[in-house]
Amino acid sequence: MAIVRAGSVDLEYQERAPSGEARETPFVLVHGYRSSHRIWDTMQDDLASRGYRSVAISMRGAAGSDRSEADEDYAPVNFSRDLAAAVDALGLGRFILAGHSLGARTVMHYARDHADRLAGLVLMSGGSLAPRAEMTAEQRARWLANIEGYPGNINRDYWGHEHTGLKPEVRAALWEDWQRVPQARMRGAQSLPEDLQPALRSMAVPTLVIFGDQDRTVPPGSSAEGYLELPRDVRHLHVFHGVDHSPNAVVPDRCAGVFDRFARNACGV
Repeated sequence: MAIVRAGSVDLEYQERAPSGEARETPFVLVHGYRSSHRIWDTMQDDLASRGYRSVAISMRGAAGSDRSEADEDYAPVNFSRDLAAAVDALGLGRFILAGHSLGARTVMHYARDHADRLAGLVLMSGGSLAPRAEMTAEQRARWLANIEGYPGNINRDYWGHEHTGLKPEVRAALWEDWQRVPQARMRGAQSLPEDLQPALRSMAVPTLVIFGDQDRTVPPGSSAEGYLELPRDVRHLHVFHGVDHSPNAVVPDRCAGVFDRFARNACGV
């Protein structure tokens, strides 16, 4: 895998390009909470077959990317700063930016601050992006206990169900990435919370919201709420029926087709 220097950290990334001439506007792909760039692997192949270059980046603490000690380093707002440094270091001009799950918060922070760099934005299974409710003491204790029990408490059958669209060797490597997630990264998801709905309401970039109607991680209704916050003239929606939280790793070919239509019809690529 390749490494890019993003400010103070090295981030692992995977780039794919078509065998022939690539379309002018690439995709930049950002994973979620415990995942890595590998979750996009099959989709990157499918996008390349449709003429798109893509770059999938592992945020700090994921796969071979650098780690740091402070919980807040793993907050979405700080992931977005790493992302900004990475795309600049890679020399990317305008691109379509996609974020899955917690990655939707990361890319929304980036879109708020760097909308001029974006031809389009994709929010996949990201929920409403409203501020998270303050946890009660009991909820926080359960949440911290869950983190302390990680990775041994992963439901392997459910995890496998959510990654059926990946090649076996990629799925095995992604599973290992999950085992190595630092606990600071999981705690950091709750650090520096921010209400991103005002940014949704003022969005001027074409924005596609995608989710599965069987999502058991982020309720489908929450992602629909996020869609409805967007201005009518920029918002686009696709719902995968019978799909859970990770369309990019379960139905990657269909997901790539949706990305392609969005790029051509909404972003003018």
